[in-house]
Amino acid sequence: MLSRCANSECSKPFLRLREGKLFLVETERVKKPGEAAAPPFVRARRHPRQVEHFWLCDACAAHWTLVYDQHQGISLTPLPRAMTKAATAAAAAQSGAA
Repeated sequence: MLSRCANSECSKPFLRLREGKLFLVETERVKKPGEAAAPPFVRARRHPRQVEHFWLCDACAAHWTLVYDQHQGISLTPLPRAMTKAATAAAAAQSGAA
């Protein structure tokens, strides 16, 4: 369940889909502790991946993006400067139209 911005430095609560940026990240399915290995015929049908949801608020999404690494998991990465300037200009245009 999404509850807050994925940026650990931000505490903005997730309220609406139209605000911020939603990330759907396909990750490897991790076997739960105590879970028995499934027989081969079941493993062949089971999707070995799962989808996780992450959200960045508008302020964080203007400067950051999320990146998935198989060994480190989800991490926050700064956007290239050109993308940051474009996002700032788009936000200014949107607030001016409102």
